[in-house]
Order: sequence, then structure tokens, then C-alpha cells
Amino acid sequence: MGGDSGPAGREDLAAALAGLDPEGVRAIAAVIVLHRQFPAWAVWPPHRGRRWIAVRAASARAPGPEAPLVWVSAGSAAELGARMRRAEGGLSPG
Repeated sequence: MGGDSGPAGREDLAAALAGLDPEGVRAIAAVIVLHRQFPAWAVWPPHRGRRWIAVRAASARAPGPEAPLVWVSAGSAAELGARMRRAEGGLSPG
């Protein structure tokens, strides 16, 4: 995104969000909030009736093909965040 209206190309971001319906904008905002709280997790917002899903390596080590993964899913972003928080509490340090 190459907009030159300030940090991270605000015009580009605004243009990308303009094509979304209000629910899509809320989902993107929720993904951003979850990523800031849980940077080690990959998060998928709901799409076509699917639930919120998140995944991360099951320890503090770098993820790899042999590493076990922790998957959580939920009906809302808030519920997903709570489940991610609980899962984080049970992860091994590496």
C-alpha cells in the first residue's frame, strides 16, 4: 500500500475498508485487537457461516512442521479472545 498520507498509508487503508460492509469492518477491527493482544496467534474471522478460529504453536519455541499446534474457535471475537487467554495459560515455555 503506497499511500503518502501518513503512517501506513491511511488513504489506502480507508479505501480498502470502504469496500466492506459494517460487519466486515468490525471483524477487521477485532482481528487487529486480537493480534495486538496475542501476537503469536494467527486469527481467521468468520466467513460464510464459519466460526472465529485462532491457532498458534503449543510452546514458546518457533513454529515448525513438527510442532504441535493449539487451535481454538468461538462464536464471537470476545469469546475467541477469552479462549486464547485460557490456552496461553496452559502453554509450555519451550
